[in-house]
Amino acid sequence: MNSSIGRALASARLDGTKLAADPGPTPKSLTQAYEIQDEMIETISVPVVGWKIGANSPEARARLNTDQPLYGPLFDRWTYAAPTRIPTPNGALMVVEVEIAFRLKRDLELRDEAFSEQDVADAIGSVHPAIEIVDRRFRDTGKPVDAKWLIADGAANHAFIYGEGRTDWRALNLPELAVSVAMDGKVMGTGTGAESMGGPLKALHWLAEELRQKGKRLNAGNYIITGSLAPVFEGKRGVPIIGDFGALGQVEIVLA
Repeated sequence: MNSSIGRALASARLDGTKLAADPGPTPKSLTQAYEIQDEMIETISVPVVGWKIGANSPEARARLNTDQPLYGPLFDRWTYAAPTRIPTPNGALMVVEVEIAFRLKRDLELRDEAFSEQDVADAIGSVHPAIEIVDRRFRDTGKPVDAKWLIADGAANHAFIYGEGRTDWRALNLPELAVSVAMDGKVMGTGTGAESMGGPLKALHWLAEELRQKGKRLNAGNYIITGSLAPVFEGKRGVPIIGDFGALGQVEIVLA
C-alpha cells in the first residue's frame, strides 16, 4: 500500500498536478506517514539537498492535530538561489513562509548518544535568510489538513529559496532576530527567530535528534529550513516578495 501512495505523490509532484482524491487509506500513524514519504523520495529520484521543519509552533501543531513538529525533504530540482523567479503550476497554493536556513559544514555522524545543542551548532557552516513556497499535492476539499498526509506529501514543500549566508552567525542573536516579509511593497507579516521552537538552533537540534533516532543523519552541505517566523500568506504571481532578516540580509523572489 505504502509504495503505491508514495508513487502517486511523487508523480503529482513531478507533474505539477493535484490528486483528485486521497491516493489510499489515511496513514495509521506518523511512522507509516514517514514510510510513505521515504517511498515518495525514492520514486522522485531527485537528489535531496536538505530538510524542512514544519509545525514548528504550538498553534501550527494545534491546527494539524499533532503534538510534535514534522519534517520533509528539500529537493535539488526545487532549490533556488535568490534573487530568482519561481515557477508555480496552475492551481498551486503558493503559500509564502519566511524562515532561517542553516547549511552544514560537516556530517552529524550516526551514534547511540544523543546530540547536544552544541554538537549541532558546531556542524553549522553558514546561516541564510530563506523563503519557502508551500504547496500540497491534494485538491483543497475544505477539510482540516491531516498531519499524517502532510508528512507523506513531503511536508508540503514546493520550493526553497536561500539568500547569501553568513559564516559568522554566532555574532547574531538568532532568537531575537527581527524578520518581516513584504509583497509588492506591502508588509504581510513580522516575527522573530524565537517563533520557531524558541529559536532556529533549537529547531535544528530537534531535527538532528529525530533523524538520529530513526537511523538517519544530516550531512555536510545539507540545508535545513527551520519553520515559518511570520504569519503565512498566499503569494501572487509577477510581483516582488521580499523577506527582510535585518543583519542576516534579504531574500527576494517573484512567483511565475
